[in-house]
Amino acid sequence: MGTAYNWAGDAIVRDTIMADKRVVIGNSGVFIPTDIRDWLSCTESEVITNALQEIGLPPTREVGTFDIRAWRIWDYVAKSVQYITDKTCFGLEDFWLFPEETLMLHKGDCEDSAFLLGDLLLASGVSDQCVRVVLGRVVSPEGTYGHAWVVYQSESGQWCLLESTLDSVPTRLTPADPFTMPGNQYQYQPQFCLNATHLWSMAPIRTVMADYMKMRSRSILSSPSIRQRRDGNVANTIVFPSQRKVPIVHQ
Repeated sequence: MGTAYNWAGDAIVRDTIMADKRVVIGNSGVFIPTDIRDWLSCTESEVITNALQEIGLPPTREVGTFDIRAWRIWDYVAKSVQYITDKTCFGLEDFWLFPEETLMLHKGDCEDSAFLLGDLLLASGVSDQCVRVVLGRVVSPEGTYGHAWVVYQSESGQWCLLESTLDSVPTRLTPADPFTMPGNQYQYQPQFCLNATHLWSMAPIRTVMADYMKMRSRSILSSPSIRQRRDGNVANTIVFPSQRKVPIVHQ
């Protein structure tokens, strides 16, 4: 059995300032302290609104349309954003783009695409009670590395994992809990989650934000982006650059 996580978050974290994820233009040595919740506060942006219009969401908010809304936004981000490391793109170890910047560049790393996906979900009318950007780690054959992803609580009440670094997404929403089971080739271990209102820690892993930042800094050059393809009878398979495949479990 896997460890049961409370994807909504356990304990509120009061220290939400990220000291070194933004820099002054033209002076990469001067950092701009930024509240982590600001990355999910672009819901009224015209850039975000225009992207939602481009996606083509259900015109009503009736029962059944919110899961369709979530899947279409997930698919849009997967197809629109190319995975690239901050070192390659900006010459910086770890630089977080705001959602509008990721949209305009059409590229970014896991935090960038996860924040974009989360912001689009919130801007589309999905309740902030049903959306979390998760910061944590993935245990893999290549080692353990820091990672960011999105979870969405479906209309049936099930939390689903929306991996934003896929090239293409499964044909339906994927339950999050199976990805946390020990023994998986690629095991997701959430440490923190957030929406535009709060940042939460997630049990049973007891840690502080600085630990996640250190892990991201150590693994930023080696952490694989996650890819998905159709291969024979395996319709929905996550593929890493090494071409090792992780079956997506549907319930």
